[in-house]
Amino acid sequence: MYGTTHHKKQRYRCKECDRQFVENNDHWISEEKRVYIEGLLRERVSLRAICRALQVSMTWLVDFAASIWEQTPDDLGADLDLLENLRDEELQDVEIQLDEMWSFVGDKKNKQWIWVAYCPAIKQVLAFHIGRRGKADAQRLLDKLPRRVVENCRFATDYWEAYYQTIPSEQHTPSKALTYFIEGYFTGIRARVSRLVRRSVSFSKKLENHIAAIGYLFWQRNLTAHHYL
Repeated sequence: MYGTTHHKKQRYRCKECDRQFVENNDHWISEEKRVYIEGLLRERVSLRAICRALQVSMTWLVDFAASIWEQTPDDLGADLDLLENLRDEELQDVEIQLDEMWSFVGDKKNKQWIWVAYCPAIKQVLAFHIGRRGKADAQRLLDKLPRRVVENCRFATDYWEAYYQTIPSEQHTPSKALTYFIEGYFTGIRARVSRLVRRSVSFSKKLENHIAAIGYLFWQRNLTAHHYL
């Protein structure tokens, strides 16, 4: 015990982190509830809905979510070794599908495009980038891919001009008919993430949280992908 507050509530001091707190506040959140909340962060549930359902504060939840999201590895947990172990000639038979998905942060005037490189052969997202929709952003996405993949794989895209400006023509196949895997992936993502529903009010307020939450989702989905390469 550590004295009382001005409302006469008993104050305690945590023996592990030395933080002062009163009973029934966020410091008492059990490990079981934290695991449950971590699972909800992967579902189509807004942060405010989690707060209401599990009676935690938004301040605590945002900090907790950030601590979970920051665990996402830079490579999104993709099994890139499956590609890197192929010879250059074999890589040339591998198709990477590129596409971009509209989202926004703060309000719908602040568009943030989610660029994704998806490999149907291993059913995983290899890289993503969130930003504008020009040539520079397309290049940033490609720069996040392994160099041998960029130099040898084939790329299927839609007809957006930024792809023509960044992908060599001999590796580039623009065709809406050939991007059905990544478009199907996007459909699944929108169905699972409330912040990506086009008419949703559960949108991201901060760009860094938007990027972190989307990256975390890609990582978690990569972990459950079934490979056939």
